Amino acid sequence: MKVSLREVTRQNFDAIVDLRLLDHQYDFLASNAYSIAEASLDSALRTRAIYSDEQVIGFVLYCTPQDSDDEPGTYVIWRLMIDASVQGRGYGRRALELVLREICTDASARKIHICYKPDNEAAKRFYASLGFEEVGVDPATGEMDAVVEPARIRWSAPQSAA
Repeated sequence: MKVSLREVTRQNFDAIVDLRLLDHQYDFLASNAYSIAEASLDSALRTRAIYSDEQVIGFVLYCTPQDSDDEPGTYVIWRLMIDASVQGRGYGRRALELVLREICTDASARKIHICYKPDNEAAKRFYASLGFEEVGVDPATGEMDAVVEPARIRWSAPQSAA
């Protein structure tokens, strides 16, 4: 399985917007179109298309530490989605590891946060398997906040494999 992250472009925009979740997952995640629009208005946000070979299979949105409200070196992964047709095949884990590796290329990266709905048990188990630890529910959003330090990430493959 060759998974890669690529820039969001006019050429892959429609494929990203057309990605689908399982019916019960729609309550857990904003649409990719909304996320891309949001990123166009905020220079701290990074969007990535997730590819398997040459096919778009997912999308990720994360925030760099440019927001003055965050501690220096703090990244936040806002959205991660894999198309329903290919879920359960390891693509999500590989994609998230690629995002984490991208973030960890910044020597100032100190903490990486990810948020999810507290009742999303699958997300809780998935993120914990990579080393994320829950720190509590954000009262403003009602979402669970989990954090990992770069040195504590549980990689499934050596870092040189990226």
